[in-house]
Amino acid sequence: MKKALVIIFLSVICFQLSAQNEGRIGIFQGVSKTSLFNADDAAFGDYLPTIKPTIGVEAGYHFTLFHALPMGFSVQFSRNGAGQNYRGYYVDSTSYYAYTRLTYLRSGIALHMGTNPRRQVSLAISYGANIGFLANYQERYEIIRYNNDRYILDIKNNDVSVYDTSEIKGTLTSALYNKTDLNVFGSLGLNFLLSKNWVFGFYGRLDYGLSPVDNTQKINVNYDTQPSTSANFKLFNSKVKYHGPTNDLVTHGATNNIGYGVYLTLKYRIYNKEKIEFYYKENRKYNHQ
Repeated sequence: MKKALVIIFLSVICFQLSAQNEGRIGIFQGVSKTSLFNADDAAFGDYLPTIKPTIGVEAGYHFTLFHALPMGFSVQFSRNGAGQNYRGYYVDSTSYYAYTRLTYLRSGIALHMGTNPRRQVSLAISYGANIGFLANYQERYEIIRYNNDRYILDIKNNDVSVYDTSEIKGTLTSALYNKTDLNVFGSLGLNFLLSKNWVFGFYGRLDYGLSPVDNTQKINVNYDTQPSTSANFKLFNSKVKYHGPTNDLVTHGATNNIGYGVYLTLKYRIYNKEKIEFYYKENRKYNHQ
């Protein structure tokens, strides 16, 4: 019985979708204020504003449901920057700078709603989910001592460089950040018909990570010394990142990717220009009579 109801429902929707449809394919680009949000880190107050870019492609299908409700769905592929900048002080008045840079390749789907997309200007609302695959990352920490000497820890993927009185290199036994990141997103904006074939869009967008980004498993660093040495890497074994003392029994709290910013889109329209029903009629300027 349930299967029959599903088949009937899908059949009705397919019949209604045949009334009016339009495909759109294009590119999008944006900048976002990103954060590796951790409640303890945020409360401590060492965060600095962090801006990262995004670029991607999108292909979507738009229709009117039951001759009344403009809807659509799309698939998206993008390259997203994420991370966090830090600036803080210690009790002995020394200070530090640090940053985390993450790059993800994301794939996702979105559902779209709004006003009639064939008007000169239309409102667009979308929400969806995507999964990100970590492409590369960098973790850099620099402490400034009284005499202006610097201690620098620089990690690029799993390669470690430590600059103190001399330079030591090493390798992590596991990445600092998880390979995948699941998040949801929503956007609100306007679409503008530039011509019969092109649509320009301007959006505000929020991304919220659902899975922790930190790899909380035990990580060792193997130093290229003679003889070679190995040590437990304890960057996250503290209540607040970059603030000790470290302790194997302390685990850094869950950290999630969050970002909000502005996006621009340019899309090409694929549709039957001769098939325009009265209930979904575009502006006369772009209507073939």
